[in-house]
Amino acid sequence: MKHELVIGNKSYKKADKLESLSMFKGQLYETIVTTQSKESIKNAAPIGVICKDSNHVVIHLDNCVHTHQNIIENGELIVNITKDPLIFTYSTIGELDEEYFGEYDGFPMIRDSLGFFKAHAIRTIEKKRENDYNDGIGNVVTCKVDSIYISDNNEIVPLNRAMNAVIESLVYYCRFDHKYKDIQKEIWTHMKELNRVCQKVGNESEKQSMKLILDKMRENHDYLE
Repeated sequence: MKHELVIGNKSYKKADKLESLSMFKGQLYETIVTTQSKESIKNAAPIGVICKDSNHVVIHLDNCVHTHQNIIENGELIVNITKDPLIFTYSTIGELDEEYFGEYDGFPMIRDSLGFFKAHAIRTIEKKRENDYNDGIGNVVTCKVDSIYISDNNEIVPLNRAMNAVIESLVYYCRFDHKYKDIQKEIWTHMKELNRVCQKVGNESEKQSMKLILDKMRENHDYLE
């Protein structure tokens, strides 16, 4: 790694591959994607990013979000790695305040992010997706990574949806016969959905963990499908 970059009070070093951000092929990570409109209006939104290989990612966009419109219009985005719950919350329920934004190469990014990469769209496919907004119509966008930066003196571990699914399922497992006694059917349905996500985007350990949890649930409760 080389080429130091300073944004605000944080220093970054340039990297060559997404693996430097602990992002690995086939896995889905929870990130904050920053974009801007033609009028240079900043936008930030939580977006799941699938690592396709060392220098490409895939994102699924719904027609109802500003992020979608901005990427379709100019094709540019920055994917920010952060674990700040307030940034995820504010960017979901409203607009992110100016104080959270920094700037890289004239483009908005998340100030104090653990790492980030700028990318541009190289292919956009309209696709109908189940359980989505606007009757499931959205776009699957493949992006090429242009530049990657990681913060100095920080171990980068981006949020992984599959790992989150394992932890959430373990909580349900421990509380299934107590706290969730009256809504076991609903909880079991949700656990199966968590398993679906994990089997799709998790690594082998995460997939095995989910299988063990569900198998043990079925063993302990023979009425579960």
